[in-house]
Amino acid sequence: MSIDGLRGVCGPSCTLCPAYRATRSGDPEELERVAREWTEAMGRTFAAGDVACDGCRVEGGRKSRYWPDCGIRLCAESRGRQTCGHCPNAPCERITAPVAREAIAEIRTELER
Repeated sequence: MSIDGLRGVCGPSCTLCPAYRATRSGDPEELERVAREWTEAMGRTFAAGDVACDGCRVEGGRKSRYWPDCGIRLCAESRGRQTCGHCPNAPCERITAPVAREAIAEIRTELER
């Protein structure tokens, strides 16, 4: 079963992601705010253009500069999974955010139907 392309690899809808929302808003200040948050949270320096993202699973869309290094995405890809919800081992220790754990449970429920 295919899952909506705006469902992040980690489970939640991209529409909940601050980078996606800032990209869609087109507001440079929002992109700057997200870049500051990511810089602080990840210990890497991000500029506004680095966080622009149309969705991590959207074909041909912009991807954030973090996308190539995302351990969750790399894990799912190496296992041939669309999302973590498609993985029998999910949620695993990589998935720490409660919203992601809830989204994975929702995906699993959808897949069981």
